[in-house]
Parts: sequence; structure tokens; C-alpha cells
Amino acid sequence: MDTMKEVKLLEVTEDEIQELYRMQVESFMPLYEKYHDEGSPAIEPIERIRRRFEVENRKYYFIMLDGTKVGVINIGHNDPNEKYVAFISPIFILPAFQNRGIGYTAIQKAFEILPRVKTWKLDTILQEPANCHLYEKCGFVRVGEEKPVNDKMTLVDYELHR
Repeated sequence: MDTMKEVKLLEVTEDEIQELYRMQVESFMPLYEKYHDEGSPAIEPIERIRRRFEVENRKYYFIMLDGTKVGVINIGHNDPNEKYVAFISPIFILPAFQNRGIGYTAIQKAFEILPRVKTWKLDTILQEPANCHLYEKCGFVRVGEEKPVNDKMTLVDYELHR
């Protein structure tokens, strides 16, 4: 399977926020049940997603595989005047579609959407080696200090400079 051709990013509309929310809960609930972190996207209120949706220069995209919504990526700038630093937060793939290269391809597509970006940033759970491997495969490197969330979970920052 050539995921690069089969995976597409489709901008989420306001009418689709409820569907995005359902997918986010399904995707992050296994991590929440494992780590019990109070900042988990599995338990964030839908209002927070709506606020993130309304941020200028940030967009949600459904990750599509052969016309099926299999995940979501949120990309863009935290500062409306910023053009060269972008964030990926969150990105998730539904559990039934994980470990197929879809996340890797979605990140490559995000780079194509924002070609002027020189620095990409994200964070992930240190205790999830598959997540760390994915980002490192995409060219990201760990930066900064480890940020313990609780006794089971630590967040680490990643950056990619293009």
C-alpha cells in the first residue's frame, strides 16, 4: 500500500466538531486509562476543541484513508503573525487504523500544507515508544526538559527544523 497516495487531509468544518470530538475520545481513551492524566484529550470538554477550532492560523484536518476518516491532525501557528513556527497538537489515529504508516504520511502532508514553516513543534508521552519512534522517523528531535505529569507519565518536546 502506498499510503502517501491513499492518505489525504480534509479540513474539518464547524459542523463536524462533534464527530472530531468522538474520534478524539476513542483515540485517546486507552492512553487515559493507562496514565490517568488530567490533561488528556480523552477527557477534555468539547468546548476546548471548539476554542482551538476558532484560533486564527490553526486548522483541524481529518486524516482520510480511501475516503474513510481514520484520524485527525491539528496544525498551525499559535501567534497569528507567525509564519515560520508551527505546532502539531493534537494528532491521532483511531485505534483500528494505527501502526499502518498513516500518522507518518499525515505529518508529511501537513508539511506540504505549510511549506514556509521552518520549525515544527509537538510533544508526546515519553513512555509511548511508538509515538517517539514515529516523530523521530519524521525527523523530529527531542528538545528541552522532561515534564513529569504524574508518577506514570512524562511529556517530552520535539522539534524539527527544515
